[in-house]
Amino acid sequence: MRFSPRPNRAAEIRWREWGDEAFREAAAQNKPILLGISAVWCHWCHVMDETSYSDGEVIDIINERFVPIRVDNDRRPDVNARYNMGGWPTTVFLTPDGEILHGATYVPLDPFKAMLRQIADFWQDPERRLEVNGKIAAAKAERGDARPQADGAGGLDPHTAKAVVTALERSFDEQYGGFGDEPKFPQSSALNFLLDDFARSKSERARWMVQKTLHAMAGGGMYDHVEGGFFRYSTTRDFSVPHFEKMLEDLAGLLLACARAGALFGDEELGKTAAGVVRYAGASLWNPAYGAYGGSQDADEEYYAKDAAARALAEKPYVDPTMYASWNAEMARALIISGPLVEGGGGWVERGIAVLESLWSKLTADGLVARYYDGRPHVRGLLADQAWSALAATSAWSASGDPKWLERAARLIDAAEELFDREAGAYRDRLPDAADSSRLAIPSMPIDENAVMARALLARAAFSGEVEHEARARRVLARYAGGYRALGTFGAGYASAVLDALDPPIDVHVVGDRTSPATSALRAAALALPMPPTRLDSLDPRRDPGRLAASRYEPAESGVAYLCRGPTCFARAKTAQELVESLVAAARTA
Repeated sequence: MRFSPRPNRAAEIRWREWGDEAFREAAAQNKPILLGISAVWCHWCHVMDETSYSDGEVIDIINERFVPIRVDNDRRPDVNARYNMGGWPTTVFLTPDGEILHGATYVPLDPFKAMLRQIADFWQDPERRLEVNGKIAAAKAERGDARPQADGAGGLDPHTAKAVVTALERSFDEQYGGFGDEPKFPQSSALNFLLDDFARSKSERARWMVQKTLHAMAGGGMYDHVEGGFFRYSTTRDFSVPHFEKMLEDLAGLLLACARAGALFGDEELGKTAAGVVRYAGASLWNPAYGAYGGSQDADEEYYAKDAAARALAEKPYVDPTMYASWNAEMARALIISGPLVEGGGGWVERGIAVLESLWSKLTADGLVARYYDGRPHVRGLLADQAWSALAATSAWSASGDPKWLERAARLIDAAEELFDREAGAYRDRLPDAADSSRLAIPSMPIDENAVMARALLARAAFSGEVEHEARARRVLARYAGGYRALGTFGAGYASAVLDALDPPIDVHVVGDRTSPATSALRAAALALPMPPTRLDSLDPRRDPGRLAASRYEPAESGVAYLCRGPTCFARAKTAQELVESLVAAARTA
């Protein structure tokens, strides 16, 4: 467990790890549980460590009258999803079987003392405890297993993209860029959705919202102008005063948005910003021992106020070296896609593929990907890790032409069948476990993670010709068709997946020896063209004769590209120039 980097006594609390042992202890000793959900990068978590959790009286009360459990949000997002009280830190009191008694976020010292005494005294009152247990039992009986039911019998909503664009337009800040008011988060999924929409619609409104927002962030306080990289969010509407932690997950989404926008709009400054993000991640987050990126770097207002010379002499904010699967997969995919789009992006594709190699070698266990690695893998089978890893593997296949990435994506998608809930028509966020007695037993089918898995399924179907994967993706997405509008701007990731289903990328099938100059030129041209959206598939007669034999394409050693929309091919190119001309023409007429 990690606590604030500044002096504190929080470690004197006898924190337990999340697990059956802690819950059994609470039941055996008839004590309530104090659950603290924290994160290594979280400023107010550090403040609570230094204040409320460092008071001697508080430490004694917790150790004597509670079973304290500390959970790291980054390592256990499944626990956070069910118990978070609206931010970090989360402070929540539970019954010994994991039901919520009371909860809050950051709690100052004096109110925290009072809260602890009230909860502890209440739990020792048999009549009051019996009354609350009765209410909890009734609520559990009413919700049953709380499995969400499939609600997409009507299929996909063809107006999904338009509806989410409208929500983004309503939320867009015309003066400062971004969406909503302060605090203002970057919402990289919204920016990438608008780029997905622009690549199909050529909407000048989408272009304006993306460029205005990215330039406002890159030119203001949201971007570290000394070391590079974006901070997590802005405390002000104008992106001038950031919250200073840096998160790999955010950097991945913003790298991809900057690189794509730079290429789509001919915006060199955004390409340079993308390069700055990659430089920062390599210099500060890269963990050579794991061959992957660490998860985050702490907020430190004093450090980030310094210029380059002063920073060189100062101690750097702590970097979490932990390798998180979904975040590294997302970063790997961003590097793989962005490299061909950005001047100076040489080596990005190779770095992204190397990260995926580390992920497969260190985190894959019994077919599924584990959540994190700190010397050994932990927490097997969370949906986000499977979905992002599978989607990143399809990008690695397009960029490298190495069949192992298509095979790895396929095997991971097949293994993720353990997570699929047929009654609900979607994937659970974690493997079901009959032993779960806490709220982890409540099924959850998050829309964002199901959308990422749907995109992986659609890509697999396009590359393999196995239409059942497309059918599964459509069924998963249709399940949310009745409710995505209620999410407003937060439906953007889902809308990107629906675009892939309803207006799919052009599939570029390049047939030929992967090492031949002509084939390489065709592949490079397809990867470097930002519009229209494409998926690049390779059929090498020497390396993959089985796939070629099963396809409708003729063998060609020197290289030929077939451009197809679904089962219908509309162009054939033998040179990079012919390929580019055909794709540009397709973009004009789409």
